[in-house]
Amino acid sequence: REITSILEELAPLALAESWDNVGLQVGRYDREVNGLLLALDLSIPVLAEARQKQANFIVTHHPLIFKPLNKLRFDGPGGKLWEEIIAGGFIVYSMHTNFDRAADGLNQYLAERMQLTQVEPVEEGAEEYLKLVVFVPQDHTEQVLAALTAAGAGWIGNYSHCSFRTSGVGTFRPQAGTHPFLGVEGEHTSVAEVRLETIIPVWNRQRIIKALLA
Repeated sequence: REITSILEELAPLALAESWDNVGLQVGRYDREVNGLLLALDLSIPVLAEARQKQANFIVTHHPLIFKPLNKLRFDGPGGKLWEEIIAGGFIVYSMHTNFDRAADGLNQYLAERMQLTQVEPVEEGAEEYLKLVVFVPQDHTEQVLAALTAAGAGWIGNYSHCSFRTSGVGTFRPQAGTHPFLGVEGEHTSVAEVRLETIIPVWNRQRIIKALLA
């Protein structure tokens, strides 16, 4: 999951075209990775190279699966490839149109190599957002919002630090074995708090949550 998080920060899945199929194609997020191999397409020779280099994680540009599979037979077209993928325990991940459209992706790289100027996107992609709600001690509101903003939350166009706040009182009683930031174990506590609401891009949610919990 650590590797896929890095890949998705570079090329958010939300940037992919609606007809595309990007991300994890084969395998599990909790598998241990021994080595990583990059390829344009997945093929028998690519699998052979991956085995030779002891790389069990393969990142391709073109997706292995474009359309839903009705059946998976090893004696049919493409069956040998699937048989070797499964038998070899390979993890397959694809970065296609999301990588093409990423800020530091393939199209940007090609534009720089061709020394193009005044480069603009032909089409703006629609980005998906989530609403983040967190309850913060009143005296720490600005500190928390600053950390969230630095991680990528609360941005709307050219406006940063966008949020909505509601003041209130939070109550709790820390139980045995807890280590409360405020209050004392076993005692009822009331704290002036702020309900802080902001928006976060779906593709960047892991980084933002990590910043919130830091």
